[in-house]
Amino acid sequence: MTSRSLQARLFLWITVVAAGAAVYAAQELSLGGGQQIAGAFPQSEPGPLERQAKPVTPENPIPRRTRLIRPSYPSDAAVVGARATVTLRVTVDHLGTVAEVRTVGVPVLGAMSPPSPSDEHAFTAGLLALVRSAKDAVGQWLYETPSQAPIAFNVVIGFSTQGNGEVISQSSSNPPAPADAELRAGSSILRAATKVKHVTAVYPQAARDAKIEGVVILEVRVGVDGRVENVNVLSSVPELDQAAIDAVKQWEYVPLLTDGVPTPATFAVSVMFSMK
Repeated sequence: MTSRSLQARLFLWITVVAAGAAVYAAQELSLGGGQQIAGAFPQSEPGPLERQAKPVTPENPIPRRTRLIRPSYPSDAAVVGARATVTLRVTVDHLGTVAEVRTVGVPVLGAMSPPSPSDEHAFTAGLLALVRSAKDAVGQWLYETPSQAPIAFNVVIGFSTQGNGEVISQSSSNPPAPADAELRAGSSILRAATKVKHVTAVYPQAARDAKIEGVVILEVRVGVDGRVENVNVLSSVPELDQAAIDAVKQWEYVPLLTDGVPTPATFAVSVMFSMK
């Protein structure tokens, strides 16, 4: 199988968290046929309970989930073969019930399959259906009683075209701002690093033959020239680490700007390898 056809079947979810502020950036997905698609979900306002949420700390950790319902893959998404990740802000009350769920303003990596011209409205409808499915399912989850309630945290759901959605991560990160937003850190104004060159990771044939899938999380340092200076593995899938590193080292960014001055930045990048 050629490298191009391997890339055409590779499904990546890429999440970027910039130093100094939580920022998610949408990335392009190369489907081999030249079709590149991205979508974005609007920012929704925090509810009254989330505004009262206690911070996640070692003394007040994210409670253990006791009931999980996986989001279904909706028919509107199936029409266009839509695939995407959905990031939700979840607020759990003193009973361990999910009391509030909202989307955060995250540009979302998405793709249609097969990679051929398609109705943008149908694709948008597919993405929104994925959001509704994720929110409906997460709203039914149950958790152990938090040490200090209410407590709010992010849940990331990944959808492929095979079966129900999967929980990719659960973190204490604050709701991210849009990738092009200016952010304040003390008296400084920050503008997040924005990727301008993307290289798709090549799925190692040996890992594919062994049916190895997973997420490689990398710590990336970007210099003032926007080039990746250093990459460290934070969460490893040994058979996939090097492929992720080789790709990410070739990415280029408009660097993080602090009061308009290019600034080195360190952030995390998650690359998912899936054979589906």
